Amino acid sequence: MSTPTQEHDFLDLNGRQVHAFAQRMANLGTAQLTELLVSMLKSGAWRDFHDGLGAYRFLPGEFDYFLTQQGVTRDELMHGVRDIDTKALLEEAMDERRTGEDGYRRRVAEVRTAIPERPGRPILPFGYRKSEGKVLIREGAGVTSSQRAPLGEAVRRYRNSGGQTSRKPSETVPQVERVRRAAMRLDDADLAALLEAVKEEIKRRRRHPT
Repeated sequence: MSTPTQEHDFLDLNGRQVHAFAQRMANLGTAQLTELLVSMLKSGAWRDFHDGLGAYRFLPGEFDYFLTQQGVTRDELMHGVRDIDTKALLEEAMDERRTGEDGYRRRVAEVRTAIPERPGRPILPFGYRKSEGKVLIREGAGVTSSQRAPLGEAVRRYRNSGGQTSRKPSETVPQVERVRRAAMRLDDADLAALLEAVKEEIKRRRRHPT
């Protein structure tokens, strides 16, 4: 019996789909990036496949683990995917807040012992909680902060609001209320000066109505 010599000889059906995905991602413009990512996510092929290195089985919340092994970086998603609904969909499959939840997402250290290692492509999370972030910092994994949402705070706010807003709470406060809160932080002298300036502006508008 002949021995296969090329990695694709070992691929199962899902493995071929994953291999094609990685090849396209490496030679893809941003215009097709969103479509390809969503297609792979929804296909489920990334969850269970084989290649020449062994068997890969990812949980539903480990899409970022899968992507990093295929050479896809967080920055590519952050800058290449513009639609916030799509980002929210992708983040649902990599929610670091649920790390350790049975059947959804394992910790990085646990996944690395269960999934075959791909040379030069260590499994890394896009988002992490403080405890895991500290471990990654010690590992020198290029992590500079001990806590991060997978695809940014705007996407996290969007999901938390049920798709209503991606703005910070302070950005949704009416302008008059923002000014009032700012005025309350002034000392007496500055507050008095502000009051005089407001009075003068009211007089000016009465003299020259628009």
